[in-house]
Amino acid sequence: MKTHNTTLHINTLQNLTKFHKIILQYLADTMCLETTSTNNKTLALISQGYKVLAEYRMIEQMQLKGIYAVPSYSSALLWFGVIFVHGGIYAEGVFRFSILLPDNFPDAVSLPTVIFQKDIFHPHICSLSHSLDLSPLFEFWNKDEHHIWQILQYIQLIFADPEGSVCVGLTRKGEPIPLEEVNNMDAMRLLSHSRVDYSLRAKVSIAWSLKHLFDKPPIKDPHYIVLERYQPDLHQAAMERLKSSSWYSLSVQSSVQPSVCVARIESEHQLRQEASTQRANPFGSSLN
Repeated sequence: MKTHNTTLHINTLQNLTKFHKIILQYLADTMCLETTSTNNKTLALISQGYKVLAEYRMIEQMQLKGIYAVPSYSSALLWFGVIFVHGGIYAEGVFRFSILLPDNFPDAVSLPTVIFQKDIFHPHICSLSHSLDLSPLFEFWNKDEHHIWQILQYIQLIFADPEGSVCVGLTRKGEPIPLEEVNNMDAMRLLSHSRVDYSLRAKVSIAWSLKHLFDKPPIKDPHYIVLERYQPDLHQAAMERLKSSSWYSLSVQSSVQPSVCVARIESEHQLRQEASTQRANPFGSSLN
């Protein structure tokens, strides 16, 4: 961000420790008092909790830059997220979103639901519900191939390259083949006819996000991602650590390359290749 200094409050160790305590305490309080049938349900919930925790750890391992997500304190099926966009049409936008996981996640074939805090003018985001269309990436959820970090990467891709995100491939002549239907057809049409006018509409969304950057949390949850204005007495020490050479090497940006057509990324294998390339060549990535 060039115009705002912010501090992102995500204490990874604290989150994981609290999550473990909740699971263990719940197990101690219920297992000795319940019937076999109820115990089975309790064990299923505990198993689900650890699977969600594994998803969180996987996100940490992927080291996606500029996007953050964490399970809420009250429910492992509700996640809070925020993305900082550094380049392209949506540059300097800071967009909050929530991820709602199905009740029987990860066994469910139904897709998670991603809802942005405010309507963002984008072909894949519904202007009424603010929901993100995940169908270009997933036809259905497969627990053996699909993970939450892929959803975060998809969010990065649609903001890094809106044009690429609405094509399903290329013709033999190299011309893009657009999706037939998207969440916001008005945005799709404007993007295809006038990139300048589309950019102006996108800037409205960016301006709103910056205006409400430091709003008080709308929900009382200790895991909600809070942004604060820069205060030297509180944040200077952290800023000095961020100036280290190791951090700088991950943060330097250069000329960006257009992303691939998002709809063509169909498997975990392809997504892992994308992530490996991103880590191996951070200067050539369009997702800084």
